[in-house]
Amino acid sequence: MKIRRIAAGATLAISSLIAASPASAAVIFADTVIDFFNSGANPSFPTGSYGGTFPGSFPVAVPLSNATDGNAATFVSLPTGSYITLGFSGGFVFDGAGLDIFVSEVGGADETANVYVSSDFGASFTFLGVATTSTVSGFDLASIGYTGNVNAVKIVGLDNFGGSPGFDLAFVQGLEGSVVVNPVPEPTSLALVALGLLGAATAARGSRG
Repeated sequence: MKIRRIAAGATLAISSLIAASPASAAVIFADTVIDFFNSGANPSFPTGSYGGTFPGSFPVAVPLSNATDGNAATFVSLPTGSYITLGFSGGFVFDGAGLDIFVSEVGGADETANVYVSSDFGASFTFLGVATTSTVSGFDLASIGYTGNVNAVKIVGLDNFGGSPGFDLAFVQGLEGSVVVNPVPEPTSLALVALGLLGAATAARGSRG
């Protein structure tokens, strides 16, 4: 089963690429589900999304938001060939000093996944590396010579290991120094700024008269 959905925030993110500037936020989480595919490799869950909480209950049917809530204990499992593409609705990740992108997997049964990055919200991808089990795998965009602004990350499961078969994705995040999160001002805000500038100009002319 394939689900494709783009949150309203993605429109804001596209605009943000035009007029954003470096921010001081510590991290930015991939918080938008762009695409999801269940390969059916786990016969107990041939359709839909499953995963759970760790420690807690699993495998159970879960919402895809388990992979976008920034919670290290909630996860979506990706068995062999299954994938999820997540977007950054509040900005993008770029190549900064050191590691740039982090992928969290919970559990501990040698589950792995291929990680791909995109600068066009999932229209095309570049292979970044392999995320491993029971850890937060860090990736440096410079290691593959990637100079684009990453606004989407695709995670593809490579196995059916573990109690909740497949790579148990908890979250994807970018690190401070590699994120841009300043949104473009709302049209209303722009109008207020314009009025303010007009008022200042009028006052200046009055004072000269």
